[in-house]
Amino acid sequence: MFIAYFSQKIARYFFTLVSILLILGDILLVKYFATARVPLGADLLGYSISEIRHTLNTSGEISILPFVVIFLYLFMMSRVMVNHVYFKLKPWLMTVLTVLMFCSFLPIKQLNPDPSKFDDEFSLFAANNKLSFFAQSMSAHYLNKGSLNDKVFTFNTVVSSPEGNPFTYINPEYPFLHQETTPDVLGKYFNLGETPPNIVLVIVESLGRAYSGQDAYLGSFTPFLDSLMQKSLYWENCLSTSGRTFQVLPTTLASLPFGDHGFAELEDKMPDHISLISILKKQAGYSSSFVYGGEAEFDKMDVFLNRQGIDQIIDSRRFGADYAKLPVSANGFSWGFGDREIFRRYLEDLKAKPDTPRMDVMLTVAMHSPFVVTNQEYFNRKFEERLVGLKLSEKITSFDRQYVKELASVIYFDESIRYFFSEFSKMKELANTIFIITGDHRMPEIPISTQIDRFHVPLVIYSPMLKKAEKFSSIVTHFDITPSIIAMLNRAKYIKRPTVASWIGHGLDNSVDFRSLQTYPLMRNKNEILDLLSADKFLSNQTVYQILPDLNIEPRGGDNRQKQLKEDLDNFIRKNNYAFKTNNLIPDSLKPYTLK
Repeated sequence: MFIAYFSQKIARYFFTLVSILLILGDILLVKYFATARVPLGADLLGYSISEIRHTLNTSGEISILPFVVIFLYLFMMSRVMVNHVYFKLKPWLMTVLTVLMFCSFLPIKQLNPDPSKFDDEFSLFAANNKLSFFAQSMSAHYLNKGSLNDKVFTFNTVVSSPEGNPFTYINPEYPFLHQETTPDVLGKYFNLGETPPNIVLVIVESLGRAYSGQDAYLGSFTPFLDSLMQKSLYWENCLSTSGRTFQVLPTTLASLPFGDHGFAELEDKMPDHISLISILKKQAGYSSSFVYGGEAEFDKMDVFLNRQGIDQIIDSRRFGADYAKLPVSANGFSWGFGDREIFRRYLEDLKAKPDTPRMDVMLTVAMHSPFVVTNQEYFNRKFEERLVGLKLSEKITSFDRQYVKELASVIYFDESIRYFFSEFSKMKELANTIFIITGDHRMPEIPISTQIDRFHVPLVIYSPMLKKAEKFSSIVTHFDITPSIIAMLNRAKYIKRPTVASWIGHGLDNSVDFRSLQTYPLMRNKNEILDLLSADKFLSNQTVYQILPDLNIEPRGGDNRQKQLKEDLDNFIRKNNYAFKTNNLIPDSLKPYTLK
């Protein structure tokens, strides 16, 4: 309408082009939401073209039909709009409509769905206009990025509650550097010997608490892992620090901040840092390996691990002819080797290794779109048997049956890890090994119930050296794993930890009762840090929620802490940006603990 004041012809072509593109964009965004179960936003900017292509190919969602439909739509809309006969409006009415249309672009909060009106996050996202969500997410990303880079962060010497191992920060030039005083809460549970223990970290793709462990609200489809929890140290309220896999290695192995798109994405520009692998290698002569069924360069995992001094990376190109990949999707693509094959490949490699202390990491792949596993029909039947045996409510049972492939892949993982422990029990290394099992994030393809549910994963620490099993209800995160392992090994005199550190985690909380002591940021995708855990409050998309003992959340309308929590989150982002821009995570005095 505005252009029509000057040229009717240009206005017509402009209107035709923009209308077609807007509607086409909305169609594609709705299609993305239907597949991913979360709307697309600024996270799109965090992935390279090759990563997007790889994910699309393995998703099994690409077929010729949508492109045929899109082509027909473009052809039809072009013909209709170009040939359409426009009716005339009075100039004053054109002016009013033009102003209203421009106003519709304004981010008016009242036009967005109110989170408190929805039972779960999926319903909230379903109610969002997908094009509006995408536009607001992109604009917020660029506007906030500029404002947060320009402002100076606030430096406080002491942060955290008195009960939660408060950090004493040292130097504003190194905003995350603090005195290292993480208490050893794990040592009292173990009968550690003279030889340093082997540590095996199993990171399970998409293992969420929604469908694993006691009181899983969708029912637990991991019966073996559930039985292992009964013999382990088990945190039922553990949170991953990212909503995708990209940050799980930097967080679990080094308790690192995020950078712009995840720590590993910085590649050769990663700030200097210390990690569990580098400390164990330098201090106690540990060897290390990483086994992954896909390609290790995805999410720059290989670059990050090589920076830690990893001795061996076994990915899909190094499995060998005796191993079978997961069945391919309709497009002929596969993530790589399934969970059982990953465990089998690790065990084969372990048999050939000398008797030195080891720090090994495995990352599974099967619980990922397209959710196609070996012997699919068998696991579909196992899913149905498990579902009937759980005796869930009719509503939950009906819901679960909509996600047969997804939950069948959970059962496939569970049987794979049963096989792993069965075979490992035959090896002499078992007696001196500590196993850490956790999920990288919750599966988004099954609708997520709340804003915190995407991060809710189990954390299991098992070993034959355990004196007793215990379940903890305190909230912990992946940030807390490395500081606690280092504290235990330091107290047992296997290593000497540094007197200062820059990791984010305060250490695991071994309270059997529900409580939350720390303040931690969470990064739901590669481009947005929108969530903050702060004691028993949770900030998500600028809405404050009360965290309940079952890790459900309730919106707190008019909560006077919203401004403070938003400032805390922004201040973390400023510190994060400063530390990465200046390479000021650790000073030169900590370089002996690194492998660089």
